[in-house]
Amino acid sequence: MKTSAKIFSILGIVLIFTSCGDKPVDTVNEDDTTIEQSFEGQTDFEKRIADTDANLQMIPANSLIFTHTNSSTEEVTAFLNDKQEIQKLEESFKDGKTGNYGARIFYIENGKRYATKEIYLDNKMKVPMFVERHSFYDKNGKVKYSRQREAEYEIDLETSVFKMIDPIDSPVDNVMQIINQVGPYELTFQGFTSNGEMDFVILGENVQEGFTTSLAVQHKEGDIQKLYLNEKAYVGDPMEVEFERIIDSRDFEFQVLLSLKIKK
Repeated sequence: MKTSAKIFSILGIVLIFTSCGDKPVDTVNEDDTTIEQSFEGQTDFEKRIADTDANLQMIPANSLIFTHTNSSTEEVTAFLNDKQEIQKLEESFKDGKTGNYGARIFYIENGKRYATKEIYLDNKMKVPMFVERHSFYDKNGKVKYSRQREAEYEIDLETSVFKMIDPIDSPVDNVMQIINQVGPYELTFQGFTSNGEMDFVILGENVQEGFTTSLAVQHKEGDIQKLYLNEKAYVGDPMEVEFERIIDSRDFEFQVLLSLKIKK
């Protein structure tokens, strides 16, 4: 039996982000390296994060899943309130060059971040380690505090101790490009492929090596039919799509094309 999840379009979203870091001005507990370090006001931040995570009324909206020729992957889920305002962004990524992989979560209020969480494997360390880093922002969206903990095994992160570190601004530009389908995630027609059971349209930036996304074609009509009839002529042309994700009886998840429009 097949199940499906409807995908919402989130194009043209603009959030207010700044990347200037400030040194902590509040008192930080740094005396004992065996004690988890904290900062003044941390409890308030943690409550806001917990309230956001516990909000079951938020509407999830998935981006397309992008895969790079170097095996990197990127996808984002936005969580919206009833006014279609973003409350949280979750990015899942894998870096094909370094082997790093993990997730970043951005907590947002009135278009500005107030906290971010990152959990990822860092292969650049002498001994690869799992890293969990939390950063907290002031009312102007500037990073004010960061804390971090590390463990050789991901399961051990929960029992590791957080240490305060210099403020680090978690990158968000890439996430907004994914959502808005611009830059490396622009949707231009790149051709068709098939797995023997169904055809897929390939969309992505019009470069030799870059990110692409594939969507299963169910109906060959309208603009999708134009692409089939003259495939080479349309390579590189920008496209606009609507889609949904399907999980089949084998628990295989894939993206299904609902509609496609040639923008040029």
